[in-house]
Amino acid sequence: MATPLPLLGMPRGKESPHSETRRKENILSERKQPGWRGKPSPLIMQRIYSGEERDLEGYDLTGAQLSGANLRACFLAGANLRGANLSNANLEACFLAGADLRGANLRQANLHRIMMWLTDLSKANLREANLTAANLYKVNLSGADLTDAQLDEKWAKIVFLLTSKKGNGQNFSGYDLSRADLSGADLSNANLEGCFLAGADLRGTNLKGAILTGAILTGADLEGATMPNGTTHE
Repeated sequence: MATPLPLLGMPRGKESPHSETRRKENILSERKQPGWRGKPSPLIMQRIYSGEERDLEGYDLTGAQLSGANLRACFLAGANLRGANLSNANLEACFLAGADLRGANLRQANLHRIMMWLTDLSKANLREANLTAANLYKVNLSGADLTDAQLDEKWAKIVFLLTSKKGNGQNFSGYDLSRADLSGADLSNANLEGCFLAGADLRGTNLKGAILTGAILTGADLEGATMPNGTTHE
C-alpha cells in the first residue's frame, strides 16, 4: 500500500456530516489542477494586494509577493500559492479548499476562520500564525512549521499527534483521522472509540490498550501494528 499523505482530520459530528464531506470532496475532485486559471495581470495583482479583487479561484500565484496583503474573505479555491510570501497577510475567512500552498510563507498571517479543505501546506512556514476557529479538514501539514501558531484545542491536539506521533492516553473519540499518516505513532491507551480511521497508515503504530470500539478501519494499513491486546498485526 502506498504511504498516504499526512492529512489532518477533524472531530466528527454535526460540524462535518459524512454526506457533506463526500459532497465537498466530490466538488474538489472535479476541479482542475491548482493554478488552472493562469497568472493574473499586474493590474489584477494590485487589486489582489489591496483587497479589491476577491474571486481568485484557480489563479496561478506561484511565488507571489503578498506580504501584508489584505486578502480577507477571498475565494482562493484551487489557487496555486506555492512558495508565495503571505507573511503578515490578512486571510481571515478565506476559502482555500484544494489550494496549493507548499512551501508558502505564512508567518504571523491572520488565518482566523479560514476554510482549508484538502489544502496542501506541506513545508509551509506557519510560525506565529493565527489559526483560531480555522477549519483544517484533511490539510497536508507534512514538514510544516507551526511553532507558536495559535490553534483551537481540538486542532492543536491533532496537529501535535501528526507532527510528534505521540497520542498515548489521549482522547480522540469520534475524530476523523481518515487517511492520516500515523505510522509508528504511540497511541497506547488512547481513546479511539468511534474514530474514523479509514485508509489511515497505522503501520508499526502502538495501539496497546487503546479503545477501538466502533472505530472505522476500512482500508487502514495495520502492518506491524501493536493491537490493543498486545499482539502484533501481520
